[in-house]
Amino acid sequence: MKKANVFLMGCLAIAAMSCSKDDENKLDSNPDPDGVNKQEEVLLDIAAVTNGVSIDGATKVQGSPVPNGDLEFSLDYEKQTAFQTNGFNIEFKAPDGFAGAYVQLKDENGMADSYFDIPSGATNNVYNKAPKTIERGLFTSKKSDKGNVTAKGEDTSIDVNFESEVTAGTFCYVICVYDGQGNVSQPSEVCVTVESWGGNINLVADWSYTKEIYKGETINVGEADCDDFDTRTVNCAGGETKEFNTEYCYTVDGLELTLKSDGTYSYVSEETSSDYDWDATIDSCKLVIENHKVRYASQGNWAYDVEESRLTLVEFEYTETYNNQTVPGVEEDGYLIFDGQATITENKLVISETEIFNDVEEIDEYHFSKK
Repeated sequence: MKKANVFLMGCLAIAAMSCSKDDENKLDSNPDPDGVNKQEEVLLDIAAVTNGVSIDGATKVQGSPVPNGDLEFSLDYEKQTAFQTNGFNIEFKAPDGFAGAYVQLKDENGMADSYFDIPSGATNNVYNKAPKTIERGLFTSKKSDKGNVTAKGEDTSIDVNFESEVTAGTFCYVICVYDGQGNVSQPSEVCVTVESWGGNINLVADWSYTKEIYKGETINVGEADCDDFDTRTVNCAGGETKEFNTEYCYTVDGLELTLKSDGTYSYVSEETSSDYDWDATIDSCKLVIENHKVRYASQGNWAYDVEESRLTLVEFEYTETYNNQTVPGVEEDGYLIFDGQATITENKLVISETEIFNDVEEIDEYHFSKK
């Protein structure tokens, strides 16, 4: 009888543990119990935001610009997302003779008492931004823009950064452009939502990367992703000419992503990439392959857009170790390291980026499991 009771108690204990485990994996039906995302609905004070905006190369001018309508200009978006400290980009197609832009903030009470004069020399070319020299692990930030505006035909960008006094909330701005002959376009208006950090407790966990799916191909963690073979002709040191079939491979050895309830994140990515030592190959007339180990640690803040189910990672600190040499770094204005869709199903997380090549959408999926 006692044995039966012990057996029964054991079964009940196992069942209780199983239920507890299942409960842990269930998604919370109220993903934002603290109302973090409600902060984004707050109408921000325009004077405070104007004082908290930083645009390199711009001049702040009292009053308001006076459009004369003699220059064609328009934006094909009316809403944008911005991030605390990181800010946002204003991207547009510059008209012929473009000499600069005026940007002025506004709210339901009217315009701010000053505006920003941004000469063309203080703007950036969307397609020729300076590339980052570091490898950021799996999240290579193929997009270099801030926010999620993807209007076609844009070629000019204004980088808007925030000081600490600009918090989560909403505001609007108007922009008009001018040329060297005094022509000023009619203004276009855009409303901006500054995202709160965090915003979905179902994302709060330690996540382990499992695989990538791109163009229908699955690449599991620890598997090499290699490009197509390429033939290279080498004139060897001994006078012999030889052809080698080469391919470059990249392997994600592991990636651990932690999203915390306070809106901060951290991840550590470890990869192996292959390359060739051509000097050694020429000397030996044999193909010499080199493997490089990279460890990338990133820290910053994450935000979740409820309406679009988008996850964003904004990096503020990083440490890169390449072949045992470590380099730390700081991104004072924040660096948009990832911005894409997030799908959560109990203990699984899929985050995906969408890119457009030759007008064709291609989706890159990163799959994670809860630890």
